[in-house]
Amino acid sequence: MTADPRILQHAMPRRRAWLTGMAAALLARGASAATAGWPSRPIRMICPFPAGGTSDILARVAADLLTEALGQPVVVDNRSGAGGNIGAAQAARAEPDGYTLLLSSPGPLAINGFLYSEPGFDGLRDFAPVTQIAEVPNLIAAHPGLGVKTTAELIALAKQRRLAYGETSIGGTTHLAAELFRIQAGIEADHVSYRGSSAMMPDLLAGRLSYGVDNLPSILPHVRSGALAGIGVTGARRWGGAPDIPAIAETLPGYEVTAWFGVVAPRNTPDAVIQRVHAALAAGLAQPATMRKLDDLGATPIGDAPEAFGARINAEHAKWGAVIREAGIKLQ
Repeated sequence: MTADPRILQHAMPRRRAWLTGMAAALLARGASAATAGWPSRPIRMICPFPAGGTSDILARVAADLLTEALGQPVVVDNRSGAGGNIGAAQAARAEPDGYTLLLSSPGPLAINGFLYSEPGFDGLRDFAPVTQIAEVPNLIAAHPGLGVKTTAELIALAKQRRLAYGETSIGGTTHLAAELFRIQAGIEADHVSYRGSSAMMPDLLAGRLSYGVDNLPSILPHVRSGALAGIGVTGARRWGGAPDIPAIAETLPGYEVTAWFGVVAPRNTPDAVIQRVHAALAAGLAQPATMRKLDDLGATPIGDAPEAFGARINAEHAKWGAVIREAGIKLQ
């Protein structure tokens, strides 16, 4: 007997919906089973910048917190180069099983797509946000031999003669902080880019650079020792740990650049893994000992939810895209 076409017409959508629901349930059950024993082996946390800089310091803080909470070693793997693109591309291509994480600054996630024609990944689409670890202001510091101690004095000198400045992450917040300073101050200067703090600092300390821009945790010890003069922090206001160093905004109203650092995972990493890593990091960052450690570095702990971190990445992408287009900055 031939089935009534009208019955088939109504039954087929219901059957497709049932099959789709069953498939989703099976996938969810499979994902749950796959993550039930996670982690069962060491986890790699890629840091796309060299050892010794703020990204590296905070990657090791995050790795220690996860090691303690998860019961498996979390090993920091420095894969620097191309403004963070090399390490970020490796993380983007990694298996989304929770055994590869990326500790990133804004550059790879929100900025580099505007600067490089082929960065090798998409900072917005190829990663699942986990949490921000911390945010820090940058600091502009000058060699003492320059004879300047304030933002106004540095600007006045730069208008008299051409200076050379360095930054520690091409396309990153130190680079953009330096460019924004130059634009708002109305000065011209010779730009020298370095692959991290450890590369720039010898030239700055030796006076081969007039001034440099770096994340506050990396450069502040040299200011405190007297080897460099702290000109100004790039946040909207003075940092409480060094209230004697003015904010650049006190001289250039509206100037503000803050660096942030957060953990992301390859896209399609199971949500159960994302939530567990977030919970472990958020709890660790709330510990008094961790808060004191970060405060000593000039960093403010965050530990926000994945959704909030994702919104921060999107907002920074829009902000710096506009600045880069206006300034006409292009690297490759």
